[in-house]
Amino acid sequence: MQKSILKISGLLFLFIAIGFTACKSNASQNGVGGTLAADAFEKKMNETADAQIADVRTPGEYSDGHIKNAINIDWNGDAFETEIQKMDKTKPVFVYCLSGGRSAGAVNKMVDMGFKEIYELDGGMRAWSNAQKLVDMGVVLTEKTETVAKSKGMSMAEYKDVLKTDKLVLVDFNAVWCAPCKEMAPMLEEVAITYKDKLIFLKMDVEENKAVADELKIEYLPTLVLYKNGAIVWSAEGLTLKEPIVNAINKNI
Repeated sequence: MQKSILKISGLLFLFIAIGFTACKSNASQNGVGGTLAADAFEKKMNETADAQIADVRTPGEYSDGHIKNAINIDWNGDAFETEIQKMDKTKPVFVYCLSGGRSAGAVNKMVDMGFKEIYELDGGMRAWSNAQKLVDMGVVLTEKTETVAKSKGMSMAEYKDVLKTDKLVLVDFNAVWCAPCKEMAPMLEEVAITYKDKLIFLKMDVEENKAVADELKIEYLPTLVLYKNGAIVWSAEGLTLKEPIVNAINKNI
């Protein structure tokens, strides 16, 4: 009886061990590379000239904060293989996601595609943030979405220049610490993509754009403001559903 219990325990331990390793990438099997903690990951990036950095999260997650110079290539997107192929397979590539699950899948795929040196951030952006590493904020620049390249440290004059367009301008005033802002981010990105031909979408972190936020008296986060010909035609404070945003855009197109 005791031997049977020991045998069952051994099998359970084996299954648990397999479960823990199933989500790990095989970057270390690809020659030089492997999974690195935040400090080592940062050090290796800094030592690598023109480091190739792939953020494999969604565009919404990327826009909430990413490692500087990282390129957003969504692991769950339709164009992952096409976009990752644009990176040089013979040079080091640094890969991360939110906590490690998606980056593990991406790394395994990249190994199969012939990438020679891959480094994965252990614990993803959560570990990076917990280690108090620098995070770059700003808009997502993609072929699908027309956005404004500069949305950090804007003066009021620069902000007004953005509004000088024949398109609608939807401004999202947010902050890194704002939970509703993060919740709304993917939905706002979808709206921006849907109306890409008629809308400019501008994300404004109030901590990075205090002059504009103070001038416009932004008191609640998130705050959405829709402009047409430089004038405010709609606004909303707090967590906002997709329907009223879309209705406001359609009304003013």
